[in-house]
Amino acid sequence: MMNKLRAALLAVTTSVTLMGTASMAFAGPPEDITPEHPGGIAAPHSPEGIPSNVEGPSMSRFAPAVRFAMRHPGAKVPGTNDFTCKPRKGTHPVVLIPGTTEDAFTTWSYYGPRMQAAGLCVYTFNYNPMTHPLVEAVSTTGNIYSTAAFMAHFVDKVLKSTGADKVDLVGHSQGGGPLPRAYIKYYGGDKKVNHLIGIVPSNKGTSILGMEKFLNKSGRPANTIVGTVAKFLNMESVPQQLQGSTFLKELNAGGMTAPGVKYTVVATRFDNRVFPWTNALIPEPGAKNIVIQDVCPLDHSAHTNITYDPMTYQVVANALEPQQATPVKCTIRPFSSM
Repeated sequence: MMNKLRAALLAVTTSVTLMGTASMAFAGPPEDITPEHPGGIAAPHSPEGIPSNVEGPSMSRFAPAVRFAMRHPGAKVPGTNDFTCKPRKGTHPVVLIPGTTEDAFTTWSYYGPRMQAAGLCVYTFNYNPMTHPLVEAVSTTGNIYSTAAFMAHFVDKVLKSTGADKVDLVGHSQGGGPLPRAYIKYYGGDKKVNHLIGIVPSNKGTSILGMEKFLNKSGRPANTIVGTVAKFLNMESVPQQLQGSTFLKELNAGGMTAPGVKYTVVATRFDNRVFPWTNALIPEPGAKNIVIQDVCPLDHSAHTNITYDPMTYQVVANALEPQQATPVKCTIRPFSSM
């Protein structure tokens, strides 16, 4: 069942992307999208973005996490969203950001309890799920501007409850690249983010075997088609993440980083979503790019399952708290997307 669903979602995603062109995007953030009125789709089981269904177990693999999320939309991620938590000295609240077609539980059921056990205040959210039909577990699919504006509201809630002045962001795919960087660039995040750690982020988008070069020249009819289909399904983030899209050109114009914010990228050479995998990297001074195979050569983690890789987790934990860093214990991890 899960494999059929993922195959269907991949077909929808591919068809939306293939019908469209990367030039389908906005000329900067629309004025009517604000943190107070982000304009996206709320997830019914996550009021104010907070997963509020049954608390799920800590998972060690991606596939079971997907199955649980599908059965329990808005499942709580263990170890997260304790709004009475106060950060211990030397730490910031950590906000975990899901990637495209993922909800919080699918992405972070491995990280949440481990970060809490490490003494961190950890938070995550669900927003902008796929519609027609509404599938809450297939989340973070809508317009990136809307999700970034919502994220500004969510981060403010975290800062107010913890008394902190800044947060650390850890995100996967879109959630580690275009989404938080849009928040930082357009919605005040440059003053509220200490460190952005992106796990296989789609910073420069993804290629479809070079086909995006053709699609970028396909003209207005294709733009109209993709705009209609993507908006109907609330999947506008898909064409926005196509390599060479207007959205990414505008986001990356003037540099991919902001003064005062630390950036760490964790990439894998076996990325099966971001093509080429080097599109994840931030080639700018001050940004730290870590390729997981340079740390553990036998780690063949792919894009979708990398948030369930213990070695990648330790790399992220070390980046969050370098003063508490411990050696990464390398083991063999065969290639698998699940």
